Amino acid sequence: MTSETETAKRFNFNTVSAVIFIALGVALFLVIPHQIDKPLINLGGAGQSHLDAEAFPQMVAGIFVLLGAWYLFVSFSLREHNELRKLDLEAITNVIVTLAIMAAYVWLMLFLGFVAGSAIMIFTMSTYFGNRNFVLGALVSIAVPLVVFVLFTKPLVTSLPPFPVDELIPESWIIYEPLKYLSNKSIF
Repeated sequence: MTSETETAKRFNFNTVSAVIFIALGVALFLVIPHQIDKPLINLGGAGQSHLDAEAFPQMVAGIFVLLGAWYLFVSFSLREHNELRKLDLEAITNVIVTLAIMAAYVWLMLFLGFVAGSAIMIFTMSTYFGNRNFVLGALVSIAVPLVVFVLFTKPLVTSLPPFPVDELIPESWIIYEPLKYLSNKSIF
């Protein structure tokens, strides 16, 4: 009877979290090859061994499984109380608002591009969580996604959604040509 009670005390929310991490890591490892397209260009050159596009995501999923297994092992010796039950309404509201902003961010990125969608998301999130310096918030919200976009699309040759100049701005507008040039031909 005592060993069952002791086992029940050792099995806690950390154990459940560890099992979820392991299951998520295994699921990701198995799904990744079906979700990543083969690259159109082999940048490694002919005859050189190259890594598959799935290599790094699967490595991350494998590390997720290993860390989950370690967490599972450690969870049986942890004696913590579940503080999630003591969360107040403000904390729950903050999580729900963050999830809603992230869901809207997916739509924004698809229809407005990476830079504009990220700028709106960063500005909205920082303002919600207390930023009242709107000028600095706007500058950071534009500068950070722009730098990330340039870094990932040019030196790292990664595809990110561009600003849809042709769909959103009429050709008769004066800003059409400069935006088209920045979007397609320059370092941006």
